[in-house]
Amino acid sequence: MIRTRRTAPTTVSVLGELEVIGDHGPLPLGAPRQRAVLAALVLNGDRPLTTQRVITMVWGSTPPAYAVNLVHKYMSGLRRALIDLPPHKRVDIESGPSGYRLVAPVGQVDLALFQTWIDAARDLRARGDGERAAELFGRALDLWRGPLLGELSGSAFDEEREFMETVRLAVLEEYATVAIEVGRQADVVESLREALRRHPLEENLARLLILALYSEGRTAEAVRVYQRLTSHMLGELNVPPRPELHDLYQIIRRHGPIPTGRRLQHIP
Repeated sequence: MIRTRRTAPTTVSVLGELEVIGDHGPLPLGAPRQRAVLAALVLNGDRPLTTQRVITMVWGSTPPAYAVNLVHKYMSGLRRALIDLPPHKRVDIESGPSGYRLVAPVGQVDLALFQTWIDAARDLRARGDGERAAELFGRALDLWRGPLLGELSGSAFDEEREFMETVRLAVLEEYATVAIEVGRQADVVESLREALRRHPLEENLARLLILALYSEGRTAEAVRVYQRLTSHMLGELNVPPRPELHDLYQIIRRHGPIPTGRRLQHIP
């Protein structure tokens, strides 16, 4: 079952390729370096970003001698581009003694909205409201359109992309766990399957996909997930899956009961 997207696009999107969406579609944001400057502002949230930090993020350790002038030029270019946004989506770049800061309406930057919804989902789960927590986890993950700033290169963006992929996987595991606990395992099968294709050695992703499939009565598919994981691990790491996962596999082969309806144990 593939879930339809339940989350409307935000104005500024970095959970995928960089986009700024107006009433009539994406705005032109200029040359790659100018786009990188905007990306640096978004990643810094609502904190001021110094000119030197912008230079480091955009050019790394070998900036041009006139990099400060280029930063000023790109900031001006971005302000001109952002003018085309309607008033209710207005995004601006403020400058002051501490540096530059992106100012956007609440809920209009996907990265910030992602974190807000994850925090709220975790709070709901802690208070025992698994249904609403699952819904909010799912909406947060629906914000993702691909790797963070997928079109931008450079060590700063590469590091942030790797970090956010780790965060994304952790949130998917939280979402899948609570979804299985409340009987909504069908919602997470395709997301888990796609994540496991990207990370074929992740045992917890495999465990959750096996549980979701088995809970849906798709025993043969669950068995194949374990077998593929075993093949990958033996082929690349020369080790089998951990005993906890092997035990789950044996339960499934015997068509035994699985630990649904309560907190599922994470493989350490």
